[in-house]
Amino acid sequence: MARVPETQLQNVEPVEKIAVASVSGSENSEISNVAGRAPWFLIFDKNGNFLKSVKNPGVAMGRGASGAVTNLLLKEACKIMVAGQLGYKMENQLKANKIDFYERKGNAKKAVQNLISSF
Repeated sequence: MARVPETQLQNVEPVEKIAVASVSGSENSEISNVAGRAPWFLIFDKNGNFLKSVKNPGVAMGRGASGAVTNLLLKEACKIMVAGQLGYKMENQLKANKIDFYERKGNAKKAVQNLISSF
């Protein structure tokens, strides 16, 4: 059995995270009605703990926002995304990259907690 070098262990099983499209960078922000053009993404761990906020690289893009958001989610190791609404391009990008998505409204932190409790 081959030994995995210590430096590669962190890439073996990434921690699943949850990204929430939001109108501000605060963990108690409202969920954005749009996924691809949301100003911020809030990143939570699988237990619902707020980790950080990230500006959306797709917010001002004329085209390709869904690809930019998907790349951000992959970079942040997010396996779940929450937004007010998702367009068909965003849904297709997420499905192709095995990222689950949920449409929710209201407070981001409460939505994440409710989502986790439903699993």
